[in-house]
Amino acid sequence: EKIAHREGVGDDLAEGVAAVHDDLDVENWSVKGMDFAAHEGRVLHGQALSYAVANRGADHMYATFYSVEYPLVPTDEAMPMSGFEGKADRLIERENLMALNDAGVVCKFSRDYMNPERYEALFGADFEELLAVGDRIVELERHFNNRRGFDRGDDTLPYADQLDGFDDALDEYYDSRGWTTDGVVPEERVA
Repeated sequence: EKIAHREGVGDDLAEGVAAVHDDLDVENWSVKGMDFAAHEGRVLHGQALSYAVANRGADHMYATFYSVEYPLVPTDEAMPMSGFEGKADRLIERENLMALNDAGVVCKFSRDYMNPERYEALFGADFEELLAVGDRIVELERHFNNRRGFDRGDDTLPYADQLDGFDDALDEYYDSRGWTTDGVVPEERVA
């Protein structure tokens, strides 16, 4: 209630952890200034990678990778909660699809109803072409952030040292995206 009404310490806490962690003498548990959602990256390793690389910070909706690890998707699409094997490429697919959903105003909770044929019917385009639009959106967002100083140093987690293979997963993610090892989009890709 104090946060909702901005009373007492609630006034400070309403600004989020990134804004007040120094004043409260606590660790900054955010990514790019965004507080974490309830999906625990120390258990859901793909979601952890997603939190780290998401262009807007620790946003569980950026790729909804938690849905693959719980799983909230069909069994043949699920991945184990721990480890990073195969998750970088799968994360890219999820980011591209969610960027398409955002651009096309498709509800994130439509995962049980949307399939490639429905996307094609909705947008009048080939599904792979639509995913390429999502890829372009993610890359332009990243380029925007890069031009403002964001790079690999911002793609981290307060608990990254507790995740075996996290740095290798970052490398794999950047390589699959065609970015530099510092997480920067090469200028020729956005020209």
